[in-house]
Amino acid sequence: MKKIAIAVLCLFALTACEKDDICVGGESVTPNVIINLYDKIDSEILKSAPKIGIFVEGFSDTIFFKNTSKIELPLQINTTETVWNIRLYELNASNDTIIKNDKMRFIYTPEALYVSKACGYKTIFHNFNATKLPNTTNDTWIQNIYKVTNEISNTENAHIQIYY
Repeated sequence: MKKIAIAVLCLFALTACEKDDICVGGESVTPNVIINLYDKIDSEILKSAPKIGIFVEGFSDTIFFKNTSKIELPLQINTTETVWNIRLYELNASNDTIIKNDKMRFIYTPEALYVSKACGYKTIFHNFNATKLPNTTNDTWIQNIYKVTNEISNTENAHIQIYY
């Protein structure tokens, strides 16, 4: 009798899980803004940056990217705007580090979408726009920005192209 009760209990436990109790796949994740870096002279060539440091106004944490032509940045989901400080570190001929600064403002309309019971919600961003904020110093590095899409709903392709 005890063995039957254990078997019934095990059978019940195995069949109690539903399909949506496990969260899998990239479609359940809030997408980041994907930025590709391009050469300002030859706009068809991806240009790798030696080192980039990025931080949000009001926060002390900096995200670093090294030797890459692709940057992924999260957007704040509880507001309609995120401003990122983007700092490029380059070496000149005498191995001195040259630091160039720019600020980018991302404006968007967030929408929370229900994915499933296990995954919860993800946010997509409509009416997306990116602009470089004016800089009064001469240490800027971004020459041009091209917005590829008006909506950020996945991370398959770049959303912005930066030329420097």
